[in-house]
Amino acid sequence: MARPRIEINKATNKQFFLTLKSGNNKKVMTSGETYKTKQGVENAVEAAKKIIKGAVVVDKTKKK
Repeated sequence: MARPRIEINKATNKQFFLTLKSGNNKKVMTSGETYKTKQGVENAVEAAKKIIKGAVVVDKTKKK
C-alpha cells in the first residue's frame, strides 16, 4: 500500500502552500493558507507529519 504524501508547492504569487494526497494519489486537501517563506511551509509540514503518520514529503519547488 502506498503512503500518503505531503507536497510543498509554490503559487503564482511566489508564496508556498501544501497539498495532502492519499496513498492512491488522490488530493485530500490543499492548505487554505499560503506562506511567505519556505521555513513557514516547512513548519506546517512538520505539524502535518505529526497527524499523518508515515507521510512522505515531496518538495515540488526544487529545480530539476
